[in-house]
Amino acid sequence: MNDTRDRILQISLDHFIEQGYENVSLREIAEHVGVTKAALYYYFASKEEILRTLIQPFLGLEDRLRGMLDREPTRESWAEELAAFIKWILPQRKIFELVESNHTALQSLARDHEDSDLHGVMHDRLGAMLSDESLPLTDRVRMAGSLGVVVGVLAVAPSSAFARVPTEELEPLLIELVKGVLQLS
Repeated sequence: MNDTRDRILQISLDHFIEQGYENVSLREIAEHVGVTKAALYYYFASKEEILRTLIQPFLGLEDRLRGMLDREPTRESWAEELAAFIKWILPQRKIFELVESNHTALQSLARDHEDSDLHGVMHDRLGAMLSDESLPLTDRVRMAGSLGVVVGVLAVAPSSAFARVPTEELEPLLIELVKGVLQLS
């Protein structure tokens, strides 16, 4: 990938998190990257295109979760799926910060996106899975709780408590907690 393009994305991500998407101008991004605004347009047609590029991994999150919800889970398979999810998402934690700090901009983007109801569909699938009475109630509650552990650490307080904890420290702790909630060794 191109170094200038990568710097534009990194600086935009940091500014969007710190100041909010609406409060950051392309001129400001260009200045911090050390390029002209015209040069920035070479890489991205608009500020919205930068935001769309930054949230691309978040859209992959929905695909991963949808894959988890399409299977008939057991506590063991759920633990395996969540462990794989944790390993995939931890290196991309800043995307959660971006999402958490820019709800309005992202909602506007979602209205324009053809798959804007994917999030709702994902919630519906999760609800259906957790309501499936063929799974024992204790398993369903533990599965919901284990997902809550992951979401709580990644999304509830991303910019404060755990955002700067190195992935190699946080990953085994999260996986251990998931297994603990699921009562697996």
